[in-house]
Amino acid sequence: MPLDFSLKKTLSRFLIAALCGAALGGSAAPFSGQISGWRGDGSGHFENATPPIDWDGESGKNILWKTKVGLSKFSSPALVQDRVLVVAEPARLICLDATRGKILWERTNGFADLPTPTEPKQLRNEQPNTTPTPISDGQLVYVVFGSGIIACYDLLGQRQWIQYLEAGPGLDFGRSSSPALSGGKLLVSIHHLFALDVKTGRVLWKNEKVLERYGTPLATKIAGVEILVTPSGQIVRLDDGALIFTATDLNFASPIVSDSAAYFIGTSASAVSLSKANAERVGKSLWKTDLDGSYYASPIYAGGLLYTASNEGNFSIINAADGKVVVTRELGIGSASGRPDLPNANIYSSLALAGPYLFLSNDIGDTLVLEPGKDYKELKHNHLGEGFSGAPVFAGGRMYLRTKERLYCIGQK
Repeated sequence: MPLDFSLKKTLSRFLIAALCGAALGGSAAPFSGQISGWRGDGSGHFENATPPIDWDGESGKNILWKTKVGLSKFSSPALVQDRVLVVAEPARLICLDATRGKILWERTNGFADLPTPTEPKQLRNEQPNTTPTPISDGQLVYVVFGSGIIACYDLLGQRQWIQYLEAGPGLDFGRSSSPALSGGKLLVSIHHLFALDVKTGRVLWKNEKVLERYGTPLATKIAGVEILVTPSGQIVRLDDGALIFTATDLNFASPIVSDSAAYFIGTSASAVSLSKANAERVGKSLWKTDLDGSYYASPIYAGGLLYTASNEGNFSIINAADGKVVVTRELGIGSASGRPDLPNANIYSSLALAGPYLFLSNDIGDTLVLEPGKDYKELKHNHLGEGFSGAPVFAGGRMYLRTKERLYCIGQK
């Protein structure tokens, strides 16, 4: 039986978490507050974390728990106070106790769950349905599937609404863009950009010119104007969905925002000014630097520097002020470099900055812990034994990783 509104409100007060990513400085900090989803608040920053830097999957060193949650090759966990939310094929949302790893509830989100009978639609080439990461405002959790089904739950597992957006086939490798939240709107890329009312799921507006990419858009607020910086390089005003500027185009990685600028890493690195977002025309190219290789992992901004890694295993540090490459270093972990002395792997997992440490992983279970700065300083090389492609999340002294079939919690024993 659904909970009445007053009881839901009372319970929510105990469930609301202030799990915030770090504000990135300047006047263009991503919304943090209680929003928690892919890469935490989308920035990959976990400023108040005291993360583990040493673990081993084979010996179990600093592995606090691991729970089998089902198949999902590329998704990431979302952390909301004392709960971790993950998705699993074919269309499940799963909530776990973050302390013990116990599954608290799970819900299906298939065509049979829709309020109106709908003929099931096949994904292109049997693509995965569960790559997008759930997102929460601390009270409700929203989940998007490759099928176009979108649903909203409270943290007790009570479904608030579910609906289906039919908007054309996904990308060649499947839908992976995670949703964003801002100003009472759920921003979803299903073929193109939609804004949904968070309370009802009703479509408030759509912009068919802003096409989906593999990366995730980032909501921010500059000069009193709420905007969305998209992986396609398009900047959208959230009030009405109007396209106010087009910067560059990314295939895979997601943009990051700091100090009134948006940064994009793809075949090149570039920066665009956002200091006049309230004008009819915004955006000024600050710099552009050519890069070698393929970039699937989204970068990190910290202390005036950009940190990024190519799929071929080249790690670069870029000065965010002028785009000059400060350091380029070949990583000693498996990548697509083809080096005979290293295993073949992909660097899909986006970088994370937790406490004073930078985390960089490949998809066969290697994680490097680095010290941020203008020099390459490797502190630890860890082996999980299971690979992962999603982004890790951190809280306190714990790190959460979603592998192909399990959710791991890593912390100091």
